[in-house]
Amino acid sequence: MSISEQRKGRTPCPPLVGMTTISIADQVSRLKNSPEWGSRDRHSVGLVRNPPLNLMLMVLKQGARLPEHRTYGPIALQVVSGSIRFVAGAERVVCAGELIALDRNISHSLEALAESVIILTTVLD
Repeated sequence: MSISEQRKGRTPCPPLVGMTTISIADQVSRLKNSPEWGSRDRHSVGLVRNPPLNLMLMVLKQGARLPEHRTYGPIALQVVSGSIRFVAGAERVVCAGELIALDRNISHSLEALAESVIILTTVLD
């Protein structure tokens, strides 16, 4: 476990070997039943880490915000449930069943408009 993962209280995701099946519902349940969910506005777990590919599952309470930031590689963000406000120059409301993709190095932020579950896919060049 890396030092940053220890500080954040995260369990590192296993490396991808061959094919992996992950139950999103089970992972959401695990995140919401953890002590961190009661004391924070969001909680996340790494699903797949196979450089350059990284998938993260995040649960957000209504009103949770990720402040403006940039990523080194392109990203895709899928809303599994709930809805978010995504701002990257323009503002978009992204609802359950929708996906938004963004090129690298574009400043962006998000806010959960309702309790939401998202899957973030990042690719690092």
